[in-house]
Amino acid sequence: MARKLFSAQFRSHKVRSLALCVCAVSVLLVGCGDPKGQQVIDDGGVKLAGIPNLAEGREIPSGVKGVGVSLSRVVDGEAASLSAAFSSSSYEPRLEFNPEPGQVWDWSAAGENIGLALRVTNPGDHSAQLFVSVYDAKTFGTRSFNLPAGSSGNFYFDLNGPALALDTGMRDAPALYDNAATAMTWMWGNKALDLTSIRRIELNMKSILSDRTLVFEDIRLAANGAFQAQNLQGIFDQYGQYAPQEYPDKIHSDDALRASAAAEAEKFAEQSGFPDRSTFGGWLNGPRYEATGFFRTEKIDGQWALIDPEGYLFFATGVDNMRMDNTVTMTGIDFAEPGERDGAVVASELRKQLFQWLPDEQHPLSSHYVYRPVVHTGPVAKGEAFSFYRANLERKYGADYLQRWREVTIDRQLDWGFTTLGNWADPSLYGNGKVAYVANGWIRGEHKRVSSGDDYWGPLHDPFDPVFIESVKRTVAQVATEVQGDPWCMGVYIENELSWGNTKSDAGHFGLIIHTLSRNSNESPAKSAFVEILKNKYSTAEQLSQAWSLPVASWDAFATGFAMPEPGEGSLQIEGTLREDFSLLLESLSARFFSVVQQELAAVMPNHLFLGARFADWGMTPEVVRGAAAHVDVVSYNLYTEGLAADNWAFLSEIDKPSIIGEFHMGATDSGSFHAGLVSAADQQERGEMFRDYMHTIIDSPWFVGAQWFQYIDSPASGRAWDGENYNVGFVTVADEPYGALVAAARKLNAELYPRRYGQKND
Repeated sequence: MARKLFSAQFRSHKVRSLALCVCAVSVLLVGCGDPKGQQVIDDGGVKLAGIPNLAEGREIPSGVKGVGVSLSRVVDGEAASLSAAFSSSSYEPRLEFNPEPGQVWDWSAAGENIGLALRVTNPGDHSAQLFVSVYDAKTFGTRSFNLPAGSSGNFYFDLNGPALALDTGMRDAPALYDNAATAMTWMWGNKALDLTSIRRIELNMKSILSDRTLVFEDIRLAANGAFQAQNLQGIFDQYGQYAPQEYPDKIHSDDALRASAAAEAEKFAEQSGFPDRSTFGGWLNGPRYEATGFFRTEKIDGQWALIDPEGYLFFATGVDNMRMDNTVTMTGIDFAEPGERDGAVVASELRKQLFQWLPDEQHPLSSHYVYRPVVHTGPVAKGEAFSFYRANLERKYGADYLQRWREVTIDRQLDWGFTTLGNWADPSLYGNGKVAYVANGWIRGEHKRVSSGDDYWGPLHDPFDPVFIESVKRTVAQVATEVQGDPWCMGVYIENELSWGNTKSDAGHFGLIIHTLSRNSNESPAKSAFVEILKNKYSTAEQLSQAWSLPVASWDAFATGFAMPEPGEGSLQIEGTLREDFSLLLESLSARFFSVVQQELAAVMPNHLFLGARFADWGMTPEVVRGAAAHVDVVSYNLYTEGLAADNWAFLSEIDKPSIIGEFHMGATDSGSFHAGLVSAADQQERGEMFRDYMHTIIDSPWFVGAQWFQYIDSPASGRAWDGENYNVGFVTVADEPYGALVAAARKLNAELYPRRYGQKND
C-alpha cells in the first residue's frame, strides 16, 4: 500500500462551526450543510486495522471509548468526523482507540520511518493540550501537542523513524523530518515501542479548568518524511538562542542588551510599588494578628493563612530557581584532565555541532565554562558545559554582572508584586531585607536507600537507618548557616519529588513496600522496621499468613525476604487486609522520614516553618501525604496542570493542613524553544492568561497558603546539562529579557492578591 507524506494526506482544514451538525450517538444521523468544497481525505497512508475511517459512517466506531469524554458524530455533507467533549469534572478525561477484545494491532507491515498521524480541529475559545500515548504489550510512550483556539492542525507521533535513535541532550529537538505537519512533543515513557503488538491509543487531557471539545477528522499511519539531520547543525547563536526563529524578545547585539538594561532601570525608578503591603509583604490594609517575629500559620474562619512576622495576613507568591546552577548546557567536549582543561576530546559530535559560537580559551567570556562531573541523562556522562545566560549577563551589566543581577532580580520581584523568592534561590539572595524567601536543603550521605521500582530521580532515603539521622543533621546545619535566623525566611523545603510511588496501579502505589519486603532485614533498616510493625499486629507468622492469604513460613523466613507472587494475567491487585497492612507500612515509612527531618529542623531552626518535601502530583499516595501532614507545618506539592481539580484534592479537607504549591508552569514554542514544558499554552499571551487562571484556583482554595512558579529563567534552549530540559518556562529569557505578557499578568494578579484572598476579613 502506498505511503504518502502526511502533508499530502492532511490538507489544511478551516473550522466550520456554523455548518457542523453534532448528533447524539443514539439519534439517527442526518447530514447537513453544503457539501460543495468539502475537502475529503485521500487514500494516502495506512489505515489502522480495526479502526474505521473517521470521515465515514454514522456510528461511533467499534473500539472507540470515552472516559470522562462524551462522543458524538459530526456530519458535514458527505463527510463525518468524531467529536470528543473532554469534561473538566474528570481529572484525566481520555479517549481510547482499542483493537477487538483479545487482539492487538500489528503495525510492523507499514515499514520504517512512520508515525501516527492525526488531523484535529479545536472549535473552542481556549487552546487545548492533548497528550497522545501509544501502548504496546509492555510499555508506552507519550507525546503531546497544543492546538490553539479556533484552529485545525495536522500532527504526527514518530513511531520508528531515525530521529528516535538520536540522543541530542535535549528533551525535544527542532523538526527533523521533511513534513508540513507538526511533530508532537516528546513527554515521557519509552520511544522504542514494539509495533507488532500495539494494544491501545490513548488521547487525554489533564486537570483542565474548562470543558474542551476537539473534532477528530482522521487517524492513520503515515510516513514521517525525509530525515533532516542538518536541522541540528549550527542552530544556536552566540546568545544561546535558536537562530532560525525570530520572535519579539530575541536579542541580536550586545548594544541591545545594554539598552534593555538601561530601559528597565528607568522603569523601576518610575514604579510606585504595591502600597497595600506590610514590611514583609503581608496585607497592610487587612486585620492584624499575633506577631511572633517570624512567619507562622493560623486557621482563620475555616481558611488557612500565613501570618507574617508583624502579624499581617500573608500569601506566598513567587518564582523558583533564581540561581546559575541550571543555566549551563553541555558542549560535547570532555577533557583527560578536567581541572586543567587539558586533553580535549569530542565526547559528542552532535552536541558540538549545535552551536554557531562558543568562546575560545582566550576570550573574556570563557570564564562561563564549567565542568560537570556527572549528568543524569544525555549523550555524555560528564564534560564541559557553558552558561549562555551568565555570558549574556556579563554582556548586559559589565564586569560586576553578578551583583547587578542580584539587585535587578530583587527589583523585579518587587516590581512584579511577588511576595517571596521561591525554592532554590541563590543563598546570596537571602537576607536581602526586601522580599521574603524560602530556603531548601538536599539530604546527602551514606545511609541506606529503598526503592519504589520506579525511581526517576533516584531511590528514596531509608529513614529507619540511624545513619540517615546524621545525614539530616548535616543538611539542616547547612541550611541554618545560610539563613542565620533571618525572620525574612518564610520556611524550609527539604528534598524534592522523592520516589514515593503513585496511585495509577497497585504496583506503583505500594512499590516501596513490595521492594522493601523482598529485602533481607540484615541489609535493610526499613525492612527490619516493617517486620517489627507487623509483629506488633500479629502474634505469629501463621496469623500474618492467614490475614494475607499468602505463605509465610516463619518470622525468620519473612525477615530474610518476602516476595509477592506474580500477578499472572492482568496487573497486580492488592486487596483486603493485605492492602490495609501495606498502607500501614507506607504511612509509617513516610511518618518516619518527616518526623526525623522535623526534629532536626526544630533543634536548629525552631522559628522557621517546615514546608515539606514537595510531592510531585504524579508521585504521591494518600498514605505518604498523611504521614507527612503529621509532622510538617505546611504540606507542599508540585502540580503541573491548568489548576486545581476539586475532585482530585478532596483529601485536603481530611488532612486539614495548610498547603503550598512548590512548582507549576506554562510554556509555549513561539519564542525559540522546542519544548513548551509540562503544561503548554498557544503563545506568550496565553501563558499569562493561564498563569492567572491557575493562581486563582490556588488563591480561592481555603487550604492553600501560596504557590511558586517554576522557574525564573528559561531552560537553555540547547538543554540544561543535568537532564536536557529545554522548556520555555521562565519569566525571563536566556538573554535575561522579561516576557512582557507574563509579567503583566503577574503584576495584575499580585495587585489584586490580598483583596481576593482575604477581602472578607475587612468586612
